[in-house]
Amino acid sequence: MNVSINGKEYNFVSNAIKDAKYRESYFHLVRNVFGLDFKPWYQSGFCRNSFTPYTLFADNTAVSSVGVVVNNFIWHNEPRRYAQISTVATDFDFRKQGLSRWLTEKVLNEWKEKCDCIYLYANDSVVDFYPNFGFIPVNEYRYNAVINKTDGTFRKINLSITSDVDLLIRKHKESNPFSLLAMDNCIEIMMFHCITFLNDNIYYIEKYDAIVIAEQKNSEMFCYDIYSNNQSEISTLLGIIAADNTHTVSLGFTPKVKASYSIEKAIEDDTTLFVLNGMENILADNKITLPFLSRA
Repeated sequence: MNVSINGKEYNFVSNAIKDAKYRESYFHLVRNVFGLDFKPWYQSGFCRNSFTPYTLFADNTAVSSVGVVVNNFIWHNEPRRYAQISTVATDFDFRKQGLSRWLTEKVLNEWKEKCDCIYLYANDSVVDFYPNFGFIPVNEYRYNAVINKTDGTFRKINLSITSDVDLLIRKHKESNPFSLLAMDNCIEIMMFHCITFLNDNIYYIEKYDAIVIAEQKNSEMFCYDIYSNNQSEISTLLGIIAADNTHTVSLGFTPKVKASYSIEKAIEDDTTLFVLNGMENILADNKITLPFLSRA
């Protein structure tokens, strides 16, 4: 679809990833702006319908894009459909020409009536941009605890082995029984993280038929998610995969049982969380961590 923005003509394409004519140019834009390579995710077959980029092209070259990730969550045992604005990228030579504004308005007009909440993570350079559309800043919180090494065996999941991929998908569909706000069958975005960043940090504990996705650095562990049949405790599962020198853990999700955790306001460099005003905002009255593996 041809559109005119501030007197210049562009071709608007919805979901350029699905179109061979535009795909490589879109991937090139994302690599240039963020250093992200979407190609392995696309080639894996897990880039399907949960992520949609809305992209403007000039002479068949992607110059600006705003992505939407659809995340299905379970909140207090009730389903929620949230849309995350993500991967907002504009080529350096096309900035300050109203392209991101045009795309953001289009995304909001399309998604306001299709979901319970629209949110995004913004870097410091654009914190004054999103309030123009009705977004308001909100706080996230982090849950931290002491962790003790416990006995038990585990192995790493190998994403080059089909049976291991199938195991990861099967367990993910069971969701995280320990999470107050759990991802509900969000296979595509979970696999994006596992393929791109976390392929060496996925552990299977056969005794409990549980998968833990976690990174360990020095004495600290960051647990992104847990998929289990709930026949165990978080402390047990994390203790099994913990290194001998691991002493603390921070969760990438909101635990249902909070008694053993310290809670602190999340502070991330160059990052502000915004929620569209007038829609559901569970972060306003609850100390929440949006699941890290839902981010894009």
